[in-house]
Amino acid sequence: MKTHKKKNIFACCILLCCVAGFSARAQDRVDDISMETIKQTTGAILCHKVVVSLPDTVYAVVGDTLQLFYRGIIQAPNPYFYDILVTCAKGRQYPRYFEYTPVESDAGTTSFTIAVKDAGNNVVSQKTCNLVTIGAVREPVKAINVLCIGDSLTSGGAWCREAHRRLTQSGGIPAGLAMTNISFAGRIQGDGAGWEGNGGWSWRNYVTTGHPAYRLQVSGVVSPPALNAVYTNSGNKFKVVEINITKGVGDIRCIGHEGAPSTAGELQKSSGSGDDVLRFSSYAPDAGNPFWSAAKDQLDIKSYVDKYCHGQLDVVYFLLSWNGQTAHRTDFTAMLADAKIIFDHIHAVYPDAAIKLMGIQVPSVNGGMGANYGATGTGYADTYGMVVTALNLNRAYQDLAHTPAYIGFVEFVNISAQFDSENNMPERNVPVNTRNAKTEKRGINGVHPSKEGYDQIADVVFRNFVAKYCR
Repeated sequence: MKTHKKKNIFACCILLCCVAGFSARAQDRVDDISMETIKQTTGAILCHKVVVSLPDTVYAVVGDTLQLFYRGIIQAPNPYFYDILVTCAKGRQYPRYFEYTPVESDAGTTSFTIAVKDAGNNVVSQKTCNLVTIGAVREPVKAINVLCIGDSLTSGGAWCREAHRRLTQSGGIPAGLAMTNISFAGRIQGDGAGWEGNGGWSWRNYVTTGHPAYRLQVSGVVSPPALNAVYTNSGNKFKVVEINITKGVGDIRCIGHEGAPSTAGELQKSSGSGDDVLRFSSYAPDAGNPFWSAAKDQLDIKSYVDKYCHGQLDVVYFLLSWNGQTAHRTDFTAMLADAKIIFDHIHAVYPDAAIKLMGIQVPSVNGGMGANYGATGTGYADTYGMVVTALNLNRAYQDLAHTPAYIGFVEFVNISAQFDSENNMPERNVPVNTRNAKTEKRGINGVHPSKEGYDQIADVVFRNFVAKYCR
């Protein structure tokens, strides 16, 4: 009996060992399959279209803190999923950005490299550029006229006015340089600066007649309308874009999207400042594009410069185009063709003028695109798709600036790397859900920055201008 029990116990032990062994081998097999699947999946996630997007050169100015934000540099749905490594003899790397406040001894050029690695320490994308530090800032040796051109990001002139302040005024934060021979000129004026900006416009609008416009002969004007004031006539709206009135008599040019005004009559103010009623005796069709001559039916930048830029044009900053885009776009042929038309025209008339081709910033990544464009799953509602488009457009702009035909007078100016899209797009605090009063920040605008964002764009212009004209 005891022997039988021992045999049974021994058999049970063998059986348990076999089962355990089988289970272990089975588990090992499952683990092998799981690990292989994880490796394949992770590899696909980590290696698919991760791209580091940097300009060839980034400028820094002594005493001015430069920050480069990974969200505006790394093309990936979540750049923080990766191991981001910065290699540079200057500055410091932080979780969301690189920061550098140069001193005089830093003046010169050093290399700046960002490498993106996966969890296995494999480099999936990498880019190196020159970090150029400007010291001993000096006033330009001759007077320089600057014209800033753009769409709705420029129409209010926020970044133009701040760049102008930093260069020409004293005090403020950061303190201005108080230079006296720099002028920001243009049709639209504010805070001592001028610029040209039209909401909803793209390159095409600036190389054709633009939206329909009308030049109205007015009289009896007591308080002339302000630029961008809106008036109505015959049920149509007209935005004032040019004013030529002396002692109550003259003409105004208006852009109308809905139809022509009556032959003669009254304009009723809808918004803006100026007389509540403007009386006009006649009108003539005109070009909505301020750079277009209706009489000549062609581009005429000289007439604009003579009228609004003191007859001199030295530097042009273009900030276009968030309009007319599609998600995950790679082909910008038509857009670049339009850009070349106006570049060629400006260069023919003002061969010594420099053209600065500014890139666009990465859009809101915390809900702003959804707030503006809903949940269609396509177009601007595809947040990451538009991030890809923005970075692809920047690369296309840089490539254009490098072509033999344009490298001599066109320079690409990258915005996205120095723009904090995670914090400097409009947002507000909202409940985390309908049952919880705790709040989180959610974007309320997709592509139009907050004041702080416009200031960052101005900072990029400031650094570029100082690097080129104040050394």
